[in-house]
Amino acid sequence: MEPSSIPFGLSRETTIRRQADGKWFVDGDAIDNPKLARAFDRWIERAEDGRYCLKNDVNWAYFSLEGAPYFVRAVQVSSGQATLLLSNDREVPLDVRTLREGPDAALYCTVLGDEPARFDSHAAVQLGELLDEDAEGPFFARDSERVRPPRVADPLHFPTRSP
Repeated sequence: MEPSSIPFGLSRETTIRRQADGKWFVDGDAIDNPKLARAFDRWIERAEDGRYCLKNDVNWAYFSLEGAPYFVRAVQVSSGQATLLLSNDREVPLDVRTLREGPDAALYCTVLGDEPARFDSHAAVQLGELLDEDAEGPFFARDSERVRPPRVADPLHFPTRSP
């Protein structure tokens, strides 16, 4: 049975939506409760069919997503390596080879396999600790490699680079 043929209220479809800037809405009304918005950020997962859903210990439901599913909220740098704190409260290592700049001048990377994450301004500033510069301009060092994040038209669909 097609999910669209199931009557609303009897399916896992919802009117919950998250904008590209991270603001949550239900039925077109903004969700102003910061604890609920934070819980929604933590519950984002991919369903088996590839769509994004909100999933907790009790239930799951589809929602509409604009932009990256995750935000990088903070960066911790130690011994030249960066650990990212994501909006879902997970800590993951940064692979600088996945860094890219979107047309909105925001910085993105790939996390949790092949999921895009957008740096908020605070985290982008913290990432500056890993930035260096030479005659060609700014770069991030990875071992002996100098990584210069490209500007891309679609930062949400970025080919994974092999190690």
